Amino acid sequence: MENIDLAPRDPRDAMSLQTAWLRSFLAVADKGGFGAATLVLHLSQSRVSAHIAALEHALGVTLFDRKARPICTTEAGELFRGHALNALLELQRGVEAARSTLDNFVAHVKIGSYPSVSSTYLPSILRTLTAKYPGITIELHEGTASTLEEMVVSGAVDLAFRPLLPKMHETTLCHRTIWRENIVAVMREQDLLTRKTSLSVADILERPLIGNPAGSEEEGGGFDLRNTLGENAARADIAYLTDQPTTLVALVRSAFGIGIINRLALETTSTEGLATRIIDSPAAHREVALFWARRRSDAAVVQAFLDAQQQAPLPPGVQPIDSQ
Repeated sequence: MENIDLAPRDPRDAMSLQTAWLRSFLAVADKGGFGAATLVLHLSQSRVSAHIAALEHALGVTLFDRKARPICTTEAGELFRGHALNALLELQRGVEAARSTLDNFVAHVKIGSYPSVSSTYLPSILRTLTAKYPGITIELHEGTASTLEEMVVSGAVDLAFRPLLPKMHETTLCHRTIWRENIVAVMREQDLLTRKTSLSVADILERPLIGNPAGSEEEGGGFDLRNTLGENAARADIAYLTDQPTTLVALVRSAFGIGIINRLALETTSTEGLATRIIDSPAAHREVALFWARRRSDAAVVQAFLDAQQQAPLPPGVQPIDSQ
């Protein structure tokens, strides 16, 4: 092994760099902007900017052309990019190797999730997990379908709950499909559509619609709504998109439109005064799975969480799927 001098030296050398600076640098470079990077890192824009400024000061070079739109790396930034990525990946391998030892068996688990799973399902898994490993510590990260995928790929979480659709960009991840749940329409009880036991796509297209999650279509905004409508999605009057089921329900209750949302999300908020109806569409459902990186399949913490998940009762309103 190459000998490395770890003694204090010039504060501008590699030993002074912080991993948080490198993560922020790579996120800005990958996403083409400081604002977009904040969504991946779950940090404020001012914190990301401070990380980049500190890194540039330590290196003595400018890493980004801030006048370009979208922002892009300078020549120095592009040269540094590959080295920074390799350094973080190698460090992550070291972390995983250390945690695989018996002395640190299942000491800490990082879970990615989204609000409805976090509130209706995850607590029962954690009860099972902590009963078997009393000293374990839990770290929870919540996000959208796209950000949860990035968390698993980057190693920010050990495992993550996520719907199978929209499809993952990273094809090397392992997954276990857990349940299927319906996508339903929610409306005020006095709405004339409540006279029907189920709604057709044509019925839905007659009204303003409220969906989730928030964001542009390219970012997966309103995915369940658009997927349910299929080729008719372009004709939909999408009035609002929101990440929060409570906000969607409040907008429906205030007569801003009909909500299109997964059944489990409705379990997390009061639907008093509202009615739900199934939708006559072959795509009016979604399947939820647990994802992890293939390279971590044998990690003790991954196996421990998978075992706990199999023992936990499923949340209300979902249909179980045999583990894959």
